[in-house]
Amino acid sequence: MKILVAVDGSPYSRAAARYLARTFGEFSPPPRIELMHVHAPIPYPIAASAVGKKAVDDYQRETSLEALHVAEAELAKAGIAYSSSWRVGDVAAEIAGYVRKNGIDLVICGSHGHTAFVNLALGSVATRLVATVPAPVLLVTREAVAAQRRKKDS
Repeated sequence: MKILVAVDGSPYSRAAARYLARTFGEFSPPPRIELMHVHAPIPYPIAASAVGKKAVDDYQRETSLEALHVAEAELAKAGIAYSSSWRVGDVAAEIAGYVRKNGIDLVICGSHGHTAFVNLALGSVATRLVATVPAPVLLVTREAVAAQRRKKDS
């Protein structure tokens, strides 16, 4: 089994990685774990040209590595092997393409858990993932993050 954990560096990504760490032992044989961060492209090409391609590339790499570190730390603490990668592009499209190309069986990601109204008005990466990824998508919501915090504080 191959599991992709889509991360953005938020507490929700940490919660998704913690969830995987807690349930990892239930898989037999152990799954292959891949972490991915998708960095949005710079929206204004003229601004990117002003600072230079290398500066943009460095910025995207550094922020992606920071976002990945959140989940990497959780998995490393649990002794779980993983591989990490990052890309630039539309989050849902990049993840869906990666899932297709690499035979991913399950995608796990954190979700901010906005209301249906907010999702309708603004859209949601999680909603787009569920609609476009050709594999099951497990969403770890803000309620799960809150429950983890309460458990930690107890």
